[in-house]
Amino acid sequence: MADQRPIFLWSYPRSLSTVFERPFLQRPQEFHVIHEPINLISRAYMTNNFYFLNQILLPKPTDPITFVHHFSPTLNEILVPHYYNDDKTHTLRVFAKDHASNFLDGNLEGNPLGSKEILSKFKHTFIIRNPKKSVKSFYKAANSTYEAWNNACVPNSERYNIFFLEKVWLKESRFLYDLIKNITGEEIVLVDADDLLRELEKILRKYCEMVNVEFKKEMLEWKEERSNIWDLNLSGPNIDYLWHKNVMQSIGFDKSINNDEEIEYPQYVYDLIAKSKPHYEYLFQHRIKI
Repeated sequence: MADQRPIFLWSYPRSLSTVFERPFLQRPQEFHVIHEPINLISRAYMTNNFYFLNQILLPKPTDPITFVHHFSPTLNEILVPHYYNDDKTHTLRVFAKDHASNFLDGNLEGNPLGSKEILSKFKHTFIIRNPKKSVKSFYKAANSTYEAWNNACVPNSERYNIFFLEKVWLKESRFLYDLIKNITGEEIVLVDADDLLRELEKILRKYCEMVNVEFKKEMLEWKEERSNIWDLNLSGPNIDYLWHKNVMQSIGFDKSINNDEEIEYPQYVYDLIAKSKPHYEYLFQHRIKI
């Protein structure tokens, strides 16, 4: 039987992972796209928002994942075949993307999240981007968020630190990549963002082949639009737009994506780039090569 497991794209901030959702959004009769399904839960962990966490329903005995964890109901939502095409004639395959760090925030040690039984329920893929680009873009987006919070008078209790040196995002992508590969023994599909922009059709065709998806030309271009899947309910007005304006305004995998004008960066931005570089180079060697 052909592999129809939900596809998970693991990423980190500003790695072009959101624009990678667009090809699958172009095929609503075949795919149900879920944007960062565990992001809000991970943020609740970061801010000790136990009120939010305690509202999450427990898994049922009939669910694919039955162990009690805050992520379990969300992962079950992805696994249960209840997304259908317009005619209700067949279920849609799920394409979900989230940050590797969000998954790891669930604390894999001591729970079955990182077990072969759970990890093997999904088809895992990764996207990486040169930290010289991703870290700078992330810094600018974080500062825009801080400024928007100030303008909207968002209370401190609803804010959190977005950009900080201790959270080396690429390090966590590398950790999750090795974890999945070592535990499942499966081949993992990994895309480099620069390769994708240079050899778009070839890379996307290969990606589709490796996840058992028929490539279609319609995946290469789309209309400029704002999808409600990117509304993350962040504090303050239009905060989601700050993070997703490039993908909302895009009409394809254009080389100008996230290519904003340069600014003057503090030294700790360059320190984070340097810390991220070895992890990027490690993952880069496992990328799709054309």
